[in-house]
Amino acid sequence: MREVEFNGKKLLQMRVTDGGAMFLGSYVLKLFLQVAVVIVLAVTDVPSTFSATMAYVCIVTACNELAFLLTPLAYGKIKGYDTVRNMGFGGRFDPWSLLLALPLTVALICMGGPLAQGFTALVQLIGYDISSATSVTPTNAGELIAALIVVAALPAAAEEYLFRSNIARALSSKGYVFAVFVSAALFALMHGSPLQLVHQFFLGVACAILFFATRSLWPPIVLHFVNNAIAIVLAYLEYTGAVSAVMEPWQYAVMCIVGAAASAGLLAAVIFSSRIHADKTDPGAQASDAKGLGQTLKTLYETPDMREFAQEELRALDSELASAKNEQAAQVILDDRRERARKDKLKDRRALIYSFGFTIVIWIVNFVMNVVGVV
Repeated sequence: MREVEFNGKKLLQMRVTDGGAMFLGSYVLKLFLQVAVVIVLAVTDVPSTFSATMAYVCIVTACNELAFLLTPLAYGKIKGYDTVRNMGFGGRFDPWSLLLALPLTVALICMGGPLAQGFTALVQLIGYDISSATSVTPTNAGELIAALIVVAALPAAAEEYLFRSNIARALSSKGYVFAVFVSAALFALMHGSPLQLVHQFFLGVACAILFFATRSLWPPIVLHFVNNAIAIVLAYLEYTGAVSAVMEPWQYAVMCIVGAAASAGLLAAVIFSSRIHADKTDPGAQASDAKGLGQTLKTLYETPDMREFAQEELRALDSELASAKNEQAAQVILDDRRERARKDKLKDRRALIYSFGFTIVIWIVNFVMNVVGVV
């Protein structure tokens, strides 16, 4: 990670290693805080039934989100750059993108819900006990309001700040399609439960595309919040008997197909709208001429200063090579650049291996413990 001064502005350049470090740090801190909560409850007179209450869910959720907020801030402090200024709230995005996030949420739920239920049914056949999973089911208006604030709004802000503003942005050094899908995979695995693996992956993909396409954290936060809020409200309405979630298999299949088509169409609409907005506000980007998802997101996300700085670095290298006294000196410069690139690539690969390896091991351990009845 480095922060450079260019055209009177500070540009933050992050690598995969930075994203991996922040992910591992936040995940470890999250586990530490969860264990701390369990220990505090164990040494106090709080009854064991407290873990089945909305208050417990809110406490654990608040601890998790605290970890997701503190880790990037602490990492930035250690590295010497201002994470608050680089949160991603300052971008000027097309308002239509924000409006499209609302129906996109519904489309994602229609697609991801049936797929998640199918995956849940599969792990139940293996022996996974879904009753042990912490559920968010408000039983009255007070609990509903608390859940919407702590379990819907807080995670939307904290998790988007960690996974999109920091991790996805760091992963984009390896390509924007790579950043979208890898950050979504880490986001899904972070939840630590088979019940939240499938839908959260698709939600992460959509949030990352929104972040890069709009150059702002607000649209993915809105998408994330509405997704959480719908789940909480539906759980509350189902508890009160106002709605029923029972559907026929063919109805789930139709809902999934329609949801997938609508999700793809709405994401395409967000990108199209962002292209039009970019052509008006930043003609030099030539967003309409970009081909492919990766190149389009790169064109939409990178600012004029970012593009100009990248060109300036290439010109600096050309100038350094031109000033070399002979071909041997020029070759030394190129070899040095290649060696540094090789070391950076090795560090990035290790960061990904450690991030996925640690998370998958924890995920498998939790899964096995559930199946054998330890938890």
